Amino acid sequence: MVETGLDAYRFSISWSRLIPNCRGLVNPKGLEYYNNLINELISNGIQPHVTVDNFDLPQVLEDEYGVPTTLH
Repeated sequence: MVETGLDAYRFSISWSRLIPNCRGLVNPKGLEYYNNLINELISNGIQPHVTVDNFDLPQVLEDEYGVPTTLH
């Protein structure tokens, strides 16, 4: 990314990577992943732009509430 001259990177945070079972404690490995990614981007002069993927609905919520995982 640095070699191509990019100065920004947009990525989505995956709910299931941070809270795998949709409830309970945050997964430390998932948090570490995003922390490392953001730190690496910043250290290389690349501005991170973080979003939450709206298509990343945990299966447990769909099962419990009947919410569809995709938009039609």
